[in-house]
Amino acid sequence: MGAQDFDPYFSHWADIAARRVLAAHPETRPITVAAGITPSGVVHIGNFREVMTVDLVARALGDQDIPVRFIYSWDDFDVFRKVPADAPRPELLTENLRRSVADVPDPFTDEATGEGTDSYASHHIEIFEAGLAPLGIAPEFIRQSKAYRAGRYAEGIRRALECRDVIRKALDEFRTEPLSEDWLPLAGFCGGCGRDEVDFEWDGDWQVGMTCRDCGEMTRVDLREGGDVKLPWRIDWPMRWAFESVCFEPGGKDHSSAGGSYDTASRIVGPVYDGWAPEYVAYDFVRIKGRGGKISSSAGEAVTVADCLRVYEPEMLRWIFASQRPNSEFQISFDLDVIKLYEDYDRAVATAHTPDDGSKKDKKRQIVRRTIELSSVRPRRIAPGDTPVQVPSFRPLSMILQIYDGDVERALSHYEQTGEVKTDAERARFRERAERVWNWVEDFAPEEFRYRIRESPATTPLEGEPRAVLARLVAVLEENPSISEAELIPHLKTLCEGTSLSASDFYPYAYDLLIAREKGPKLTTLLTTMGSDRALPLLRAGLDQVAAR
Repeated sequence: MGAQDFDPYFSHWADIAARRVLAAHPETRPITVAAGITPSGVVHIGNFREVMTVDLVARALGDQDIPVRFIYSWDDFDVFRKVPADAPRPELLTENLRRSVADVPDPFTDEATGEGTDSYASHHIEIFEAGLAPLGIAPEFIRQSKAYRAGRYAEGIRRALECRDVIRKALDEFRTEPLSEDWLPLAGFCGGCGRDEVDFEWDGDWQVGMTCRDCGEMTRVDLREGGDVKLPWRIDWPMRWAFESVCFEPGGKDHSSAGGSYDTASRIVGPVYDGWAPEYVAYDFVRIKGRGGKISSSAGEAVTVADCLRVYEPEMLRWIFASQRPNSEFQISFDLDVIKLYEDYDRAVATAHTPDDGSKKDKKRQIVRRTIELSSVRPRRIAPGDTPVQVPSFRPLSMILQIYDGDVERALSHYEQTGEVKTDAERARFRERAERVWNWVEDFAPEEFRYRIRESPATTPLEGEPRAVLARLVAVLEENPSISEAELIPHLKTLCEGTSLSASDFYPYAYDLLIAREKGPKLTTLLTTMGSDRALPLLRAGLDQVAAR
């Protein structure tokens, strides 16, 4: 693929990775891109970085009309080695250590109803796959336990056995203790107890003998028929590269060092399988703000894609990843940073749709535009000057929703009345964002950010000048119950005239009567959004109680 064929519009890092793939495989169609994970615990947002990286490259290829096959391997034929800290029924999981993840019972099954999945692996797989659907990510999923047990990789296993000396040499280069001369590139599980403490022998053809060191069970497996024999990870990976003709697959930085699994797999795939190492991108860790270290399923309390989608819109979650280079570490936040991230995202959307004007800013707009395109759930092209679907900003929406006690439809009616939401597309976007704003308010917002309209009037009377100013405010609302915010602002500016109070002196009294706090959202917004019918009974309480004494 020559330089003259490069369209500078496709300048995102995913486009550059796609260009490298096409240069390495000019005649291969479709281009196969791959990702995968072992479902030995919660498949968390850190694991998601791999599938998102692949999806972005797949999207970049598709945007250039290149046919793509996107496969995702569930490595559920791996060993279950450790019980996660927060897993239910740990005694059940402990009993199943050293078995295949696909053969561990589902500890989340309801013991009363029997409702659950067929295995521990399937439980985590179902949750992760369900989380990908709203993001527009739809790979071809492959369960490796089923593939191995069906004999799909018989040729690959036999080829590894035939080339075991070549493989041993490649692995020994990075080992402190060399593998033994009689070593066989095999792993697997006892047909009796299901555990992986197994010794192997090979007849030089298709038969593999297995002897369990735990229970003593002896079995024989015909590779062509499949069974409980597999390749160890460092050999399994290059075998599947060749089997699936993988052209692109990323890996975490822990796989990417000299002597790491990508390095050794690259030395094995050609000599043993007559294949190639796919184009590769190393990606860094994703962390959760406020928690030390990388995310770990075994440590417990892992944050999933579904958890993130409760707070972040699908296209915004895609944007968070698409706007970071793979080799950069970043954090997912659930604190007040969420507001800033939404503001940054809204600015990026606005920039992407801004018309070009021939200035130097056009290049920045093009980069932002391409990132927003790749962040969309469905592939689309944004032309400069296109009009995006409008949606209220996160911060004011969080205040309006709290005034309406989280009632999304009542908040929507408010925005329709102000003319900020007009079309069906805007209503859909409003609901999508409002649900997430309310989830954040309920579950993550700091206490000082939250408030509720009083359900019953305050019992603390106002006296002196605060009472006099309150009486003026009540009179304004009684005289004009439908007053708009723009009309109310001048009244509040003159409310304290003739007293020693300033607006900042009086507002805490008003907030206390309305929301039982000294501070809150902009008072004019609070009053006009509540409406006089709701606000006046709470404000009058500060007058009536004094008069009744």
